[in-house]
Amino acid sequence: MNHLMEQNKDLWEYLTTVGKPVVLYGTGNGADKILDQLEARNIPVSGIFASSGFVRDRSFRGFKVESYEALKARFPDMIVLLCFGSSLPEVVANIDRIAGECEVYAPDVPVYGKNLFDSAFYEAHKNELSEVRGFLEDDLSRSVFDAVVSYKLTGVYMSLRPVESPLEEISSLISLPENASYIDLGAYNGDTVSLYTKLFPRIRKIVAVEPDARNFRKLSETTSALFGPEDEDPASGNSGKISVSCIRALVSDHDGTAFIPKNRGRGGHETADATKGENLTAVSLVTLLSDLPASLIKLDVEGNELAALKGGENIILRDRPSLIVSCYHRSEDLFTLPLLLKKLVPVYRVYMRHHPHLLCWDTEFIFTL
Repeated sequence: MNHLMEQNKDLWEYLTTVGKPVVLYGTGNGADKILDQLEARNIPVSGIFASSGFVRDRSFRGFKVESYEALKARFPDMIVLLCFGSSLPEVVANIDRIAGECEVYAPDVPVYGKNLFDSAFYEAHKNELSEVRGFLEDDLSRSVFDAVVSYKLTGVYMSLRPVESPLEEISSLISLPENASYIDLGAYNGDTVSLYTKLFPRIRKIVAVEPDARNFRKLSETTSALFGPEDEDPASGNSGKISVSCIRALVSDHDGTAFIPKNRGRGGHETADATKGENLTAVSLVTLLSDLPASLIKLDVEGNELAALKGGENIILRDRPSLIVSCYHRSEDLFTLPLLLKKLVPVYRVYMRHHPHLLCWDTEFIFTL
């Protein structure tokens, strides 16, 4: 149940005026960011609940963590703000169940950066957003773009459902040459290396870059198991040897030293605060690919996408590779990333896809010739 789509307001304006109890579902970084926004707008919070099994005897930001049932009994007409994302079917099904009983919104707070995608942000960047929408290649891309903008303004996560497409669909948009090279920036635990070598059987050379130490160990184990010294990799549909180089570094616009927060899992992003991070090698695409032509580059680098692209402009001009670029870490990613690349290589065809996920994570632009 939700009423916001019927009103010409963004989520934060709606919460300021609606006059209903507001409760949060979830604790952690997302809940912190949402609470900060609510406090800045003097929007009172009536409680916080967690999933069954995570309630326990604990508190968060001064609120006792309760069950959904307890809060629903106390506030029958409450608004639920979802503070986390998931693609797990059982989690999504539970949230959908709650949404059948309450107004449920999933506020879009940026993973990185301070720009909140509210109506003021939209008005300030309406021209850039319109320009990007105008050069998108197909109807699905434009529908994804519209749904993402609508979701970011309203928090109505259901608006993303009709435009979801499977990740495997991107293989129909990209054509690679024989003996292609694949550059995986933000390779995580090797999941995309494994998938993309199946989707694109012409890949023969892989450079996989991951900054987080724990993820890098998993990445090394995954690639070693897939493409060991004697492995011809029949499972991936490839014939012949696939060469893999795994590099622990952070891709940026410069070479030298970067700092990343410790123990952040997927969150291996660049930070300016050396006291809260660890030293790590920073590398630009120009240095990384000085001797290797790039056929396909995937960027999912935790908010460092713009820096990575700026540091790789010469490589992009040299090779004009296909690119798969995540665009959900920062609010401005929706226009800064595609405008940069379209200006750099005007002949790029640009697509936008959103893969099954409760929030607009797993959303990307695809650039190809």
